[in-house]
Parts: sequence; C-alpha cells; structure tokens
Amino acid sequence: MTRIKGFFTFAAFIWLWGCGIWALYQYFTSGEFAWFGVLINAWAMPVWMVLRFFRSGQFAGEQWEPKAFAMLLVGLGIALLTASEQSLPMQLTIYNLFIVLVYLFHWSAVSHPPMPPLDQLFPPLSLSGSQTWPIADLAGKSQADDTDEASDGKGGYLLVMLRGTFCADSRAQVVQLAHALPGLKKSDVELVLVSTEQPEHWHHLWPGDSEPQVLQLAPTETANTAFIAPAGVPIWLRLSGRLLGMRAPRSGAACRPSAWLLDDEGYVVWRHLPTNYRMPGSGEFLCGQVSRLED
Repeated sequence: MTRIKGFFTFAAFIWLWGCGIWALYQYFTSGEFAWFGVLINAWAMPVWMVLRFFRSGQFAGEQWEPKAFAMLLVGLGIALLTASEQSLPMQLTIYNLFIVLVYLFHWSAVSHPPMPPLDQLFPPLSLSGSQTWPIADLAGKSQADDTDEASDGKGGYLLVMLRGTFCADSRAQVVQLAHALPGLKKSDVELVLVSTEQPEHWHHLWPGDSEPQVLQLAPTETANTAFIAPAGVPIWLRLSGRLLGMRAPRSGAACRPSAWLLDDEGYVVWRHLPTNYRMPGSGEFLCGQVSRLED
C-alpha cells in the first residue's frame, strides 16, 4: 500500500507542476485570464511543499495545509469567474482540487500495523551492524547488581521514530526536541531518536555542539517490521539520489513516525501514532507527556 501511495503522490505532483507550466504557456499565448487561475490552482500545493522542504522551521504541516489550500481555491475561483462554460481551464482546476484533496487525506496518511500496546514491555529493536537495543536490558541494569548503588536510575525513555531527513517535519521535530531537551533532563528522561538513516545524517540538524542519541534500524529485520514502511522514501529521492547535495538514505525503507514514552523498566506508558506523515507531533507536545511517568 505504501508503494501505491508513493507512486500516486509522485504522479500527482508531476501532474500539478506540468499543469501549471502548460497554463502559464496558454496564458501568454491566448491571453485568457482563466489560465492564470489554473496556474495558481495547480502550483499552490507544490510551491507550498517546496517552501516547507527548505524552510521546515518556519512552515509546519497541518491537516488541511490552509495556506496552500486557500491559494488553490483562489485559483479555482478565478477560473470559475473568468472561464467560459464547460471550458478546459474550469475542468482542470476541478481536477486539481480533487487531486489535492486525495493527497491531503489519503496519500499522505499513515497506516500503522499492530503496535506494542500500553502497559506492555517495549520490544527489542534490531539495529544496523547486527546490534540490538533491548530496552529491557537497559532498564534492568539497576536490578542486575544489588551492590551497585551508582546505577543510572533513568526516569524513563522518550523514543521518537523519525521518517527521514528528506521529511521537512522530521527535521523540524529534531530541532524542537533539542530545544525541549532541558525539560527532559530535568525529569531524568533519556531522549532516543530512531530512523533507518545513519546517525550522522541527523547530527548536523541538532543545535549546539552535542549530538543526540540516534539508533539506525535495520530495515529488513523482522523485529522492526511494525516500525518500518518498506517504500517510505519518496520516489523522487530514490530516483535522483543525492538531490541538491542532500544526504540521501541508502534504503527505500523509512520509519513510520511515532513516539513512545517508556518508564524506567521499559514498559509503554504512552504512545503517539500520528495518522498523517505531515503531522508527526511537535517536540513540545511529545516532551509535554513526560509528566505521565509521575502518575
């Protein structure tokens, strides 16, 4: 299903860019103002997504993407008011509206398989290099040696599954979590970032000189199946490789965005399973859940 959504999303944005270019050509050759409406209508969402990609800290994802959707409707209104009855510009703007609505509510939706439930021990994660991150073992260090009074005594763990550095919302989420980190440390909660990319892909996004703890999941391991979308990396990125000098993931797999609050024994206290890739949850929202560990 992820591959199908990825293909249609790629085709939809190619259509919208192409429709806008053709509308621009028709506007200058025919002089019909309705084509200018088609141009605005077609490019509203693609231009907005480009802005979000390069300015992820300024433009956050929303369910309706209201700024882009408003411009989409402006273009539709221009076409409806200036085009002749049953003209091609009118039909194209309606088609584009349908495409954007399907993208907003279906193609960018996240379908989560059965996930670890609340009050259950979080499962071990298989990492690249044949390593594992067993939360039960980490949390059990304090009980492993009764004579060791200097155990780490963590108040808990906040695991954040990141879709990838290609995702504007994931990059913004990392910066937000960095600003909220002092509050986590005050609560003695350890922040752990998880993705399918190499840790150094994320380090340059982290403000300051410190580096966050990043786990790189092995995409093909059965233990990680629930957290991995096999074709989660956009087609355009896989086809272009390192687009504009950007660090491109080696695998087409990406994490499904989610967040997990675990107590000091590794049990799931709270989880966040977003329904849309464009709204993984702000860093402030995720870090605000640590108070649940005190309940």
